[in-house]
Amino acid sequence: MNNIILCGFMGCGKTTVGTLLARRLGMEYADLDAEIEAEAGMAIPAIFAEYGEARFRDLEHEAVRALAGRADCVVSTGGGALTYPRNREALSPRDLVVFLDAPFDACLERIRGSDRPIVRRSSPEELRALFDARRPAYLAAANAVADASAGPEAVAEAVARIRAERGPAL
Repeated sequence: MNNIILCGFMGCGKTTVGTLLARRLGMEYADLDAEIEAEAGMAIPAIFAEYGEARFRDLEHEAVRALAGRADCVVSTGGGALTYPRNREALSPRDLVVFLDAPFDACLERIRGSDRPIVRRSSPEELRALFDARRPAYLAAANAVADASAGPEAVAEAVARIRAERGPAL
């Protein structure tokens, strides 16, 4: 198995779980959004403001392709990254892609007050519609699902068990 890729809606715990999981398994950790910001030399809200979502999605795709070339890395994707077929196709078939499935209300509570462009410009109802629209894409992208309604330590342990059950290669 090459990498463990975590996907799911904003606020489902990808960054927190990814950090814990990488530490637990002795793997490298990469946050896709942090990789994009480092490459662009600016924060994601600034990328959206200055260049728009289309440019951000192009940078995101470049980052997914770069991360797909790594091995033994836990990767936290952005909430929209794996809703795009080109990003799903860029991943290795040997990657374990885990959908962190958290209830909408838990995600909403965690992202309230966020500087994320989508959160700032959307009502809770619009975010719920986005959550519902993205869920099938997460399920299509993933080859495993973890219940992310528990605390981050428990979710990291669940993903580690999934990895152990799958063995060294998918």
